[in-house]
Amino acid sequence: MKTTISKKCLVLLIPLLMFILNTITKTAVCVENQYKCEKQEKRFQNSDFSRFHSNLERSFSGLEEKADNLEAMNQNLEGRINMLAAEKDKLNKAYVQMKAKQSALEKEHAKLKKRTSSLEVAYKKTSGKNKVATTSKKAKTPAKKTTAKSSQKGKSTSKTASNKVSSVGTGDMSTAQTQPPVATVEKPSGMQRGNDTSAIDIKKINEKGVEYGKKGMYDEAIREFQKVAAMEPNMANIHYNLGLAYKKKGMLAEAEKEFTEYERLKNQSN
Repeated sequence: MKTTISKKCLVLLIPLLMFILNTITKTAVCVENQYKCEKQEKRFQNSDFSRFHSNLERSFSGLEEKADNLEAMNQNLEGRINMLAAEKDKLNKAYVQMKAKQSALEKEHAKLKKRTSSLEVAYKKTSGKNKVATTSKKAKTPAKKTTAKSSQKGKSTSKTASNKVSSVGTGDMSTAQTQPPVATVEKPSGMQRGNDTSAIDIKKINEKGVEYGKKGMYDEAIREFQKVAAMEPNMANIHYNLGLAYKKKGMLAEAEKEFTEYERLKNQSN
């Protein structure tokens, strides 16, 4: 009995299963009722959810475009940052080089200050020596004048004595022969005064050239030092000042020539 019942159930279940499968496939493919499917699609398109879905798609596409634009801008900014970093490195290198040049120039400036101070001291010494020499020359010239006067007086007295002797012998000699020649007292010549004024002029011109050199007016300084060198060619310090002015002006050959002249005169004085 049980086997027959089970067979009958199976016979009934098989067509039921076939019907269910057929209806499922029909509804899935919308073959059963195409009108209903189209209506449902229209309802879905007109529904708020469909609008929300379309808005979401649009916003997502806009966000993707913005993300692409931002990525491109980010790449451009990275390129600019790299360029600025390279420029910064160049500026840092140039700054370091300028610092090194500035320190070198400061050292050279300190050396030149020392040299100028030593030259000023040497110039003061030489000017003092020149003053002493001029004063000694002034003291010597009056002594020479007095000796010349005494010799002239001796000659005149001898001449008068001889004239007197001859007048005693002849008696008719003119009185002009018996009178001695008058020794004219000459005043000191203007040589010493000229030396004093020339020394003062040399000092003034040299100081003027030094002031021009401190102000960076090397052409004017060279002109003043050349004047002094023309007036006193054997003064060693003038050639040194002229050499420094030439060196600052960039005229290295002339500077070397003046330095060699300075060394030569310095060795001669020593």
